[in-house]
Amino acid sequence: MISAEERALMCSDSKIGLLSTIDEEGSPHITFISSIQPHGNDQLTCGQFCGGLSKKFFRDRPQVGFLIFSPQMDIWRGRAGFERTLTSGPEYEAYNKKPMFRYNSYFGFGAIHYFDLVDFIEREKLTMGKIIGGAIKTRVLQPFHAAGERGALNDLSRAMFSQIDGLKFISYIDREGYPVLIPAIQAANAGRDRIIFSLSPYGRELAAIPDQVEAAVLFVNLKMESVLVKGRYLRGRGLIPYGRVEINRVYNSMPPQPGYIYPRENCHPKVVDF
Repeated sequence: MISAEERALMCSDSKIGLLSTIDEEGSPHITFISSIQPHGNDQLTCGQFCGGLSKKFFRDRPQVGFLIFSPQMDIWRGRAGFERTLTSGPEYEAYNKKPMFRYNSYFGFGAIHYFDLVDFIEREKLTMGKIIGGAIKTRVLQPFHAAGERGALNDLSRAMFSQIDGLKFISYIDREGYPVLIPAIQAANAGRDRIIFSLSPYGRELAAIPDQVEAAVLFVNLKMESVLVKGRYLRGRGLIPYGRVEINRVYNSMPPQPGYIYPRENCHPKVVDF
């Protein structure tokens, strides 16, 4: 399914790789995994050097969605199913011989995960013109949808989603039970409790997200800062059609300690005694 030319492009060490899994509540969970790459023409692999919830999720519920985003703004996407994990073998050796690029500066890969390809969307091109146009529309929408009563986003998370040059991606579970990943780079926070975005670019796919479905939105930038929000998706109409996510959970996806940071009762206990 994946041509030799596509495989070579998708294996770049400077790409951004995303894996969308299904969490303990049946909602999508997006993880930044830069090591994801094709293995042959009908499999994917990714290396694990940092523990997080996604590894448990795809072992328990093997359906996943994936997305690869290159520095040239090429995008590859698709769906796959978890197949196995190995801690030795040729792929394990190859991963651990990779140059120590910035995403993997201090850790070796402890395991390699394999996924069987279900379907694959060939290379798409995203342009700055489309992104800027969508971001302007989102900025027009923001003041009319601001919410902050619950304070789901802390100051750092809100600042991340406010970055116009940050990358954002939305995921939901399709009718066949697979997570779908769609670029939503135009997205921004509206106050502390909502993420909002115009339906441009990727308007047709964003408009096809079912109303009231559970969704997740990941922010990541080139400094490798990231945060994930989850909540109910609402579709809005008007002069500027839009999508909105009412945040009910926030997940810190950055090492050294990934975990939920909202609601507060799901947070890691504060260390007060050393």
